[in-house]
Amino acid sequence: MRKFTLFLYFLIGSIFSSFSQENPVVLITYYSQSGNTEKLAQAVAKGAKSVPEVEVKLLPIDQVGESDVLEASAIIVGSPVYNANVAPAIQEFINSWPFEGSPMKNKIGAAFSTGGGISIGEELVMLNILHSMLIYGMIVVGGEETETAFGASAVTGEGPFGEGEMDDLFLKKGFGLGSRVAKLVVSFHNPPDWK
Repeated sequence: MRKFTLFLYFLIGSIFSSFSQENPVVLITYYSQSGNTEKLAQAVAKGAKSVPEVEVKLLPIDQVGESDVLEASAIIVGSPVYNANVAPAIQEFINSWPFEGSPMKNKIGAAFSTGGGISIGEELVMLNILHSMLIYGMIVVGGEETETAFGASAVTGEGPFGEGEMDDLFLKKGFGLGSRVAKLVVSFHNPPDWK
């Protein structure tokens, strides 16, 4: 009877372990003083959550711990434009990532940014984030369309884009970036059988 009980425990454990494979984690993190980058981050998170096979964590950078960074399969970082550069808090955050032993290697990375004007530096900010990710050995991706080649960005203070709520055009770009990253994470996490 004891052998049968042990066999039963082993069988049940095997069945549950096959169903309990953890979903990959998409970490979306940002720095936002005015709230604009946070709004775009929420759109990115909504896009990632549209893919049911992933777990999405949306956190401001001051709430992200090293374990959040290490357990993530993908990291999407957002920054406002600071004189055509990333916010100092974002660069400090990226510089804090562990380097020894290459624990960031082959994680998917993406970027988004917000700026107060047209051509004020949104693309430069995204490229700076992506450059840093490449140094860590990450696989970087852009958005879904040609207009979002470097990620998702939003203009928040010039022309028709400066008053009230963030324009739906930019929220759509954020959604697309989150969705694309999540879909890629799922395909990396569950590679097809090429046999």
